Amino acid sequence: MHGETAPPPTGPFADPALYTEITQFYAWHMALMDEGEPDAWADAYTEDAVFEEPGRTNVLRGREAIRASITKRTAELAAAGTVMRHWMSNLAVTPQPDGTLRATYYSLAMRAPRGERPDIFAHVVCRDALVREGERWLIRHRHVGIDALEK
Repeated sequence: MHGETAPPPTGPFADPALYTEITQFYAWHMALMDEGEPDAWADAYTEDAVFEEPGRTNVLRGREAIRASITKRTAELAAAGTVMRHWMSNLAVTPQPDGTLRATYYSLAMRAPRGERPDIFAHVVCRDALVREGERWLIRHRHVGIDALEK
């Protein structure tokens, strides 16, 4: 998917129970990042996950590469005394024929030095492919698109 647009949804939107489950998944997942829990955050990805984002010269491949990247970023933010918050909205969840889910949502990434007012760091559009493993959902592919950088 690198350099490509995520495929359009292929089916009807998720039923209310599934939509609520996925909404809770994302609330939990975003809070892990914002609270500086890189290991738990990375554990929400499959072993062979792919993570794409603008400005990154290489696509992250695999949970451990994602873990290393977020662990480094978490340490940098802590050292700088910067607080990050991610506000997510406009979630669309679409079941796919193979049992996976396509999730698309907007996220505002806000940052602030401790004790100061936050500013909006970026507005992104995320496109995820989710798979169920046992009782939980995991991210198999994430494409993060920054509006100002996307064509």
